Amino acid sequence: MKKGFYTVGLGIVLVIAGFAFVVSPAMLGSANNSKAPVFGSYGGKEIRYEQGSDFANYVQNQAQLYEWQHVQITQDDYRQIFSSAFYSVVRKLAYTQAVEKSGYTVPQAAVNRAMLPYFLDENGNYSQRKYRETPASEIEAMQKSFRESLTAERYTDDVFGSQTTFNGSKLYGLKSSGNEITALQNVGSIERAFNMAVFSMTDYPDSEKESYGKANAQKFIKYDMSVITCSEKSQAETVVRRLSNNEITFSDAVSEYSSQYYSDANGRLLSMYQHHYELERIIKDENGIAAISALAKDETSGVIETNSGFSIFHADEDAEQPDFENADTLNVVSRYLTSYESGRIEDYFMNIAQNFAAAAAARGFDAACTEFDVVKTHVESFPLNYGSVSIANSVDTSIAGLAGANTNENFLQTAFSLQLHEVSSPLVNGRNVLVIQLTDESIKTTHDDASSIQSQANSYDEDAASEALMASPKLKDNFLSVFINNFMNFSSN
Repeated sequence: MKKGFYTVGLGIVLVIAGFAFVVSPAMLGSANNSKAPVFGSYGGKEIRYEQGSDFANYVQNQAQLYEWQHVQITQDDYRQIFSSAFYSVVRKLAYTQAVEKSGYTVPQAAVNRAMLPYFLDENGNYSQRKYRETPASEIEAMQKSFRESLTAERYTDDVFGSQTTFNGSKLYGLKSSGNEITALQNVGSIERAFNMAVFSMTDYPDSEKESYGKANAQKFIKYDMSVITCSEKSQAETVVRRLSNNEITFSDAVSEYSSQYYSDANGRLLSMYQHHYELERIIKDENGIAAISALAKDETSGVIETNSGFSIFHADEDAEQPDFENADTLNVVSRYLTSYESGRIEDYFMNIAQNFAAAAAARGFDAACTEFDVVKTHVESFPLNYGSVSIANSVDTSIAGLAGANTNENFLQTAFSLQLHEVSSPLVNGRNVLVIQLTDESIKTTHDDASSIQSQANSYDEDAASEALMASPKLKDNFLSVFINNFMNFSSN
């Protein structure tokens, strides 16, 4: 609990499965007359977690769900409760402000209809006695609450529709034509199955790494150095002068002058900068890298401009030449190729895959798999469904080689352009090169009913609205930082 933020003796909101919600709205802002922290704002209206606020009410309502389900709450659940409540407040503010801007106001008759069920007797009839016995303050609070919720609901009904119908059709929301629903029902009707060969770029052979390394040996020279980095060139020149005059040791200069970019607290060059190609990426010019690579053991460089200031390097040992028969060195080469020359690896496997595809077209897919020592993968039938939308089946992206294939336009376009038994040209999908063969095509004859399609379409609309809302320039979102700084430290019973 943040020290001094809450006062002693104030109540606890909820106890859920032995976990104490020690963030009662009544407790916030009570110490030192400080206000509750601002989680953000929408349209200029601040969002605070304080007594009687929508935020506090949403938190309590959602937390109550955990209690009803007898769920042992975790810290992640705790954050999710607050996060969901924060979004609910943002949504209510956005929708309410939009409706108010339109000039619409909730009629009193609509408020009365919403309140009516709270004043019914045991026979389901309106009870004047119940109404009279309810305190005026409670009725006023109910009217305010229903007016606010009905205002926000006006927006959701008009944009997303509601269950209210007239002559069999939904009264509110955007309307869909029968042809549109039919088109959506037919999405995914055609499904295709494939044979597939996968060439993983992670299998790039050591012989190729060794060949590249030997041809570019300088890149993989390893240095054992210390470094001092200063923000100003004049300061770095002062360090060089004092070192040259033996006025200060290198280790003392690290403590006194270095910002410790590129080094640990003792000035040792970090492992991520110890190879020649890694130093090349932080040294400003070729003269600088040449000066560093020429240092012998115990020699110190002059001032060398780096990406983060001006540095002085000291060779703690002589440079180590690469041994390309050593597995660690080959790992360094592999890391370099993957990071900076991945096209070389891709070309290697594209060439193999092209030869495989030619062999598969000429002698059959199974024969090519045997010839190239590749395991054939059978891909179950799936429809053309970019992004795996829920109204249709989708390619199984859990299959090795197909991760991300559901959003790979080239893969999907190729897959649904092949003729039966035709073999594709090589396809790149992530860190894999694929060759596929169409083995079967089927047409689905059963479809989801229209109401299910409409419901899913509404769900897409609401998800899109949620994303747009949280990206709105009207929203100032400080949720994560405020939650971590003020609510992460809580006690458990």
